[in-house]
Amino acid sequence: MKRLLIVDDDLGARESLRMIFGKEFSLKLTTNAREALGVLASQSVDLILLDVQMPDQDGISLLKELTALHPETPVIMISGSSNARPIVESMKLGAVDFVTKPFDVKELRHLVQRALEHQRLRQRVRAMESDMQRMFPEEGLIGKSPVFQMALQNARRAAQTDATVMIHGESGTGKEMIARQIHTWSERAHEPFVAVHCASIPESLMESELFGHEKGAFTNADRQKLGRFDLAGSGTLFFDEVGEMSLNTQVKLLRVLQEREYMRLGGNRVLHSNARILAATNRDLLRQVRKGAFREDLYYRLNVVPIEVPPLRKRLDDVVLLATHFLEQFRSNLNAHTKEFEPAALQALQDYEWPGNIRELRNVIERSLVLHGHQATLPRHLLPIEFQEDAPDETLTTQVLKENLSASVDQVERELLIEALRSCNGVQTRAAKKLGTTRRILKYKMDKLNITLPLDEE
Repeated sequence: MKRLLIVDDDLGARESLRMIFGKEFSLKLTTNAREALGVLASQSVDLILLDVQMPDQDGISLLKELTALHPETPVIMISGSSNARPIVESMKLGAVDFVTKPFDVKELRHLVQRALEHQRLRQRVRAMESDMQRMFPEEGLIGKSPVFQMALQNARRAAQTDATVMIHGESGTGKEMIARQIHTWSERAHEPFVAVHCASIPESLMESELFGHEKGAFTNADRQKLGRFDLAGSGTLFFDEVGEMSLNTQVKLLRVLQEREYMRLGGNRVLHSNARILAATNRDLLRQVRKGAFREDLYYRLNVVPIEVPPLRKRLDDVVLLATHFLEQFRSNLNAHTKEFEPAALQALQDYEWPGNIRELRNVIERSLVLHGHQATLPRHLLPIEFQEDAPDETLTTQVLKENLSASVDQVERELLIEALRSCNGVQTRAAKKLGTTRRILKYKMDKLNITLPLDEE
């Protein structure tokens, strides 16, 4: 049950709030700042309802303490007056909303539920950020090559400002990692980092994803939904592959960037955005502008500080550093025994052109350890076929053919795993033994290839 802390010296107001929320929340009722701080010293709460006018210490000064001591706990201010000054002041200090007495019960319930939902989503965003930071820590930005160091230097300079940044680079070069690092280096690091992967969101859903919608805005909109601008708050909003955004959505995004305000679908309330905007693209957006596929005014609004992330083929000296980093990362995750590469294997990795950039390198190391992690040293002949001495000339091997080959290998491996599992009646230990691997690696492959038990008949 969610815990509500009510801070109000008015007995009638406290009893009203008890009647409104007593059945669905665990309530803590206090009459002044000292009592409220005492409660918070011994336990956490999910939401605070705080009166503005109280003896000894007023609600505004207590709000300052609460935002410093408990920045994650949302506060809704309560006042017996509709005077605008305390409303404005409390919102500037971090209150999520403001309500006046006497209470409109329906409105108050709505404000409380909205604050709790907003808090829940912010916690999810922060949890995802923590996961991403564990997957892509700062030391993951590995590279000593001058072109890469220049990109990092520009990112660090940009982080010290609120300027809009456009990160240019091929697919797989680590553009999102650079964006996350700009956020981490900035003064907004304690606020959310929210990513919008433009290529993966259908145009019909994009407006709702960005700006949210109100209950009843369209069919099946049975509750209010917060958009990415809501979730970002005063943090960072990152538009990945912004060149994939439709012209219709570009117009709406441009308006938000210019006016710093927006409305949810089905709503009539103007909301304000304080989010810092970062964007990334693997396209030549100026060419898109000339073709009429990308708005020129939006391009210049986004491309205030351009940062070029070099492809891996222009920083081949970093391949060994990156490969060693991924080896250590996957050794732990896969419990592999491989400690190093043979010199010939490292040379093969350095000689390769890496059309898929760092993402492809990461995939190659992961695949090699999944299949050959029992080896103490990884030789060249156990790397994928494109790294063998008799491999076809890379210039003759298109990216499409490579992707098709990878998909075919996955399909063959999937069929082999399913056949082994069926022959062992789904017993993973026996199937792993039959395949000459461990149960842990078998489970890893099952997850990766989307194989679930019990097996469907195919």
